[in-house]
Amino acid sequence: MVCQRCRGLLVCETFDDLSIETDSRYTATRCINCGCIEDAVIHSNRFRRLESARGIPRRSRMARKGEVVFSRNAT
Repeated sequence: MVCQRCRGLLVCETFDDLSIETDSRYTATRCINCGCIEDAVIHSNRFRRLESARGIPRRSRMARKGEVVFSRNAT
């Protein structure tokens, strides 16, 4: 597996969940090179953010509705 940030080597590790008082553990991947940790929640949130960013493209500043654009190179 390859890290998304630095293209380093990812290894699987088991982590303790400190927010819960019980002995809760989860598995995630950690990059040996940069230390980036990614679990299932981080991965799904990253994928969701990429999907929303690829949605409807924004109009350019000059092409907004109701604006008149004049060309500077008018002859």
